[in-house]
Amino acid sequence: MFHEAYGRLLALSETKPQEPNRASLAWLIKQYKNSAEFEALATPTQDDYGKTLKLLVAEMGDEPFRLITRAMVKAVRDDHAATARKAHKIKQMVSCLYIWAGENDHVVEGHNPAASIKRFKKRVKPITPWSEEDIVLFLKHCPAFLKTPILLALYTGQRREDIVQMDWMAFQGPYVRVRQSKTGEPLDIACHRELRKHLSSVKTDFGGPIARTAKGRPFTPNSLSQAIRRIVLGIDDMPDDRSIHGLRYAAAARLDEAGCTVAQAVSVMGHRTYQMAIKYMGQRAASRAAVTKQEQNN
Repeated sequence: MFHEAYGRLLALSETKPQEPNRASLAWLIKQYKNSAEFEALATPTQDDYGKTLKLLVAEMGDEPFRLITRAMVKAVRDDHAATARKAHKIKQMVSCLYIWAGENDHVVEGHNPAASIKRFKKRVKPITPWSEEDIVLFLKHCPAFLKTPILLALYTGQRREDIVQMDWMAFQGPYVRVRQSKTGEPLDIACHRELRKHLSSVKTDFGGPIARTAKGRPFTPNSLSQAIRRIVLGIDDMPDDRSIHGLRYAAAARLDEAGCTVAQAVSVMGHRTYQMAIKYMGQRAASRAAVTKQEQNN
């Protein structure tokens, strides 16, 4: 009796998984994952796509792929609305799948139930440029090791990803050499005398990254942001929304106040950052001027 039962269980364990119905979305997804187009993707991209495809199989795998509607795709997307990026990837993956299906005659070319679905509008957290008072206050309270990345951000105007990548080979005395991670563009940024003085005073013969933690380790973008935030939260008179990106905006504002042309400022900051910073700083300056006039008349 035992051996018969064991034999039946063993047979069940060796049974191949049932193939999906040829009309189902699960079948279409399987064909796509076995396609030359999918195989040509980089491994990280395959893994990323695979997670969303697995979710689609779980949510709609049994549905006939030719009858999938926009409302069905939106319903799945809306189930994951709490994570805007994940919700958008569902829409993107369905669109990618049906474009491939059309090119391979699985559906009528142009049939795409996700094509007209709009992306969720993500609420963007505003970035506040640091005032000169903020900068003085922070430098007064921050530990010595954190002063270096703060001055790099303030005087080169670069993103945190680029600040942590700067090594001592990039410090050329009159210039700081940067290859921006977002654009890939190489830049030679003139080194302000205050930054040059500071870097010369802390430079070591060991090379490697310029910005380092209290233990001498290189920063990551996140660890730099967290280190700054800890100090900000520990200063009583410091607004708690000041961030490393806000220093980039402050750098743009300083360029404007120094009388730089738009072309000169944009060559360092990038168009969007410069314009956003000037818009905010202009509002703040106008507010200060308005209150000054009000005080003079009272």
